[in-house]
Amino acid sequence: MRLRFPVALLAGVALCSLQAAPPRKGAPKKAPAAKAPADIPAAGAGGELLDLGSGRSRAIGAMLESRTDFQATPFPDGRVLITGGSLKDGSTEWFDPATRRFSSGPAMAQVRQGHGALLLKDGRLLVAGGTENPTGAEVLDPATGKFQPLPGDARFGLSAELLETEAGALLIDGQTGKCWLWDGKAKGPKSTGSLASARILFKALRLQDGRVLVTGGWPAPPQADRRGGRRPSPSRAVSSNLPAEIFNPRKGRWSDWRAGLQPRARHQAALLPDGRLALFGGFGASADVSQESLELLDPARESVTIPGKLPAAGLPSPGWVPTGEGGLYLPERATSPRKIAKAEDLLKPGPEAWHLANAYQAPVLVPLKGSQLLVLGSAVWGPGLERWDPRIHQCQYLGALRAGTESLVLAGGRVLALGPIVDAVDPKTGGLTVLGRREELAAQLKKASSAVAASAGRPPFPEGQALQDYLVLPLDAKKALVLGGRSDAEPGGTDQVWVWDLKKKSLAPSGSMRTKRAFPAGSREHGALRLPDGAVLIW
Repeated sequence: MRLRFPVALLAGVALCSLQAAPPRKGAPKKAPAAKAPADIPAAGAGGELLDLGSGRSRAIGAMLESRTDFQATPFPDGRVLITGGSLKDGSTEWFDPATRRFSSGPAMAQVRQGHGALLLKDGRLLVAGGTENPTGAEVLDPATGKFQPLPGDARFGLSAELLETEAGALLIDGQTGKCWLWDGKAKGPKSTGSLASARILFKALRLQDGRVLVTGGWPAPPQADRRGGRRPSPSRAVSSNLPAEIFNPRKGRWSDWRAGLQPRARHQAALLPDGRLALFGGFGASADVSQESLELLDPARESVTIPGKLPAAGLPSPGWVPTGEGGLYLPERATSPRKIAKAEDLLKPGPEAWHLANAYQAPVLVPLKGSQLLVLGSAVWGPGLERWDPRIHQCQYLGALRAGTESLVLAGGRVLALGPIVDAVDPKTGGLTVLGRREELAAQLKKASSAVAASAGRPPFPEGQALQDYLVLPLDAKKALVLGGRSDAEPGGTDQVWVWDLKKKSLAPSGSMRTKRAFPAGSREHGALRLPDGAVLIW
């Protein structure tokens, strides 16, 4: 479906620079001998439930609708309400941790995407924003089970932030910069000034002293853009860095933060135990650039320091949820959440106490009762899988393996994809069937075998075509397959496939891979496996 800006910006900007999930092709014709554990999330699942005590995740049902830029709000009874993210209607859905299933929830009056949601102290849910045309906020009363419009004339457009303060709920409409305070009573919210710089895709966070800090974002579209005129491109550059702004609820006033910040939009803002604020992730001056730097803000001094850069693999949209001791952090495209107590923990890998079955784009983390964590998002696949056929000397693309896959092996006549989760791989279609966790299959895996590199020296590449980081796979005693490799002209890898005649000491082209690849020594992310029928699986 083709979406118009600005909703398209909200829905797609987090995904524009990421690897899309490759389509799965086919499915295994025969189930493995062992019954697939229904409790383990399948490859490519849209979410899972992580037990922080055992470190293991469990499968959950699928959402009733496909959603992007939704909100997930935990309620006092333990359930989670998913609001927005659907372009079809204003539907919502409940997730029940007891059943691990989704069910229909109360409908909102507006279709919302990228909106704000706030659970009030009295148990009601307030939602606002996420609409292309400015509209009012809505309140869900659990007693009636229905959304009702918020009284008053407050209106919200693309980006809205909602949070509790000592003076009531603060509602910020980034598109106009207007702000309101609402005490939760029947009378509508009261105006409480405006941001000096209107913005979209920003963050607002309450500090330890009760003040509210607004950071980042991109300048809001000009008025002509919001009324059906020229629509800006999502990749447009930011004309100037937007200042951070502070709201003091006791005085009802906004003021600028003294120190300047780097351009950053759709980022994470985390309040750390020492009172500092960490800004990380998101996009820089445009949707084409990930913001790599970690910024630490000291509210007392209104100063900013940059201790380093986040690993590129976790950008631009890592998951974050605050906890009593700091927070839980899930780098994008990672399968191991980490506990963060200080900012420096973001910059270095930590111990992997928890293992998810899948990795996700823009993961959403929701803490639940009983030390459980709900993880939702669009699944990210692992290495692309191809099959080289010796009869036709060509490669066929089969799909992709589960994120976190480390190698392929042969065991008991089956092809297994090894990682924290073990999948059986159909060698003809690439279909995956989950078998279980690796530690639970240790006895079966003892007999697993994989190919070893040929020890015949360096392949006789044609003059001018010498490569590094190629892979050599024995086919038999006389021949070997040479795959990929990088050169100065193609530093990212090549798609070349050669058959090496070990006796004649010659190389003959044998088709090409569908993906350019390099195979650095010691890497567990790529490899190849020779099958009993002579075909080769490449990942």
